[in-house]
Amino acid sequence: MHLCCFKKNGGEVPAIHFENRIYPISELFRVLERSDQMVGYSTTEQILSIARDPSLMASLLGAVPRSKGLGERDIEYGVPIRGPVIGVGRNYQDHVGEGKLTLGDYPKLFFKHVNSLTAHNQKVTIPPTIQKTDWEAELGVVIGKRMFQVKEEDAIDYVAGFLNINDVSAREYQFDLGPAQTSFAKSMDGFCPCGPWLVTADEVPDCQNLRVRCELNGEVVQDANTSNMIYSVAYILSYISQFMTLEPGYMVSTGTPQGIGHFRDPPRYLDDGDVIEVSVDRLGSLRNQFIRV
Repeated sequence: MHLCCFKKNGGEVPAIHFENRIYPISELFRVLERSDQMVGYSTTEQILSIARDPSLMASLLGAVPRSKGLGERDIEYGVPIRGPVIGVGRNYQDHVGEGKLTLGDYPKLFFKHVNSLTAHNQKVTIPPTIQKTDWEAELGVVIGKRMFQVKEEDAIDYVAGFLNINDVSAREYQFDLGPAQTSFAKSMDGFCPCGPWLVTADEVPDCQNLRVRCELNGEVVQDANTSNMIYSVAYILSYISQFMTLEPGYMVSTGTPQGIGHFRDPPRYLDDGDVIEVSVDRLGSLRNQFIRV
């Protein structure tokens, strides 16, 4: 199932995306002649509750043919999940190689703050003093239930679903200034586009065999597969859970492959009017334009 939300009257409405149309959850409950059991829940809580309940997902999908829905062009997408984001650096060997980076014995972690989250088709404003804004296409993983000290072989059972993430980075603060300020470089407003939907885990049978692509103004700049990760999704989740509790709604951005702008010769950075499109197999496409004001 594709779970999403759209903006309406200053708020966000949780919905299902199905065959290029958007079906509000509240409308589907009316079709089913059931009271909306999620009144009072936040959008993120509603989406996660549905993602964790296969029976409810089946009921809601069954109501779709009897619902009119909305065209995608008629809505403005919101951020499907609003939670803390834990990033993983240096998790593809080709990316480590292109930057001549060192590789440790464990995942390299950083954090992106919730103010960095932005939705599909939203414009991302580059701060006036930042000249080295860069892209990173990544597979995002959303936690569905509380996770603490979980074994690697059990880790995927805690996943609610997956989404596209663009781990936008201000490279000045990551590489030019010492010591590195990686979390700050990646937490500027709008620097974590994600979506357009949360695709539930049942629709992604093998998260270690997904194509990851990134296009800059229509030019392919990244093209890889999650099979090339150094640390698997299950390993990453298990590793983090040994030290901190992962709560429902937490997101893990699992690293980017070769092809970022900073390590090109000459380097390439985002500027006014540039469009980045991130697409991971089965997860749709995430598109954002970057602007300066």
